[in-house]
Amino acid sequence: MLATLATILRWLILLPVLTAIVLLAIANDHMVTVHLNPFDTSDPVLRADLALYQLAFVVFVLGALIGAVVARSGQRKYRRQARRTSEEAAFWQARAERADQRRTEPQPAGFLPRPERG
Repeated sequence: MLATLATILRWLILLPVLTAIVLLAIANDHMVTVHLNPFDTSDPVLRADLALYQLAFVVFVLGALIGAVVARSGQRKYRRQARRTSEEAAFWQARAERADQRRTEPQPAGFLPRPERG
């Protein structure tokens, strides 16, 4: 019930946003020139002609990638700590299982009976 409500709410929010993005892309389809060489703007090799919505999409994707890299590097300390904790838990779990196994195995006698002389 809650999952379907969340899905409906997500679509109620995302559908108008997606509609606005598509309408802006259609309205801004004129070409813009992007100069990748800031020192020589007349350089034809480092120049790209893109539609404005394509440029906006490229900037959005680059921003998302850079944000993902920054977030991932910020979590490095916590990931390392989680990995160490997991390894320590596995060590103690294996040690407990070995101790249980030793308890269930038959124990050898503490001493041997005295041999009969005769």
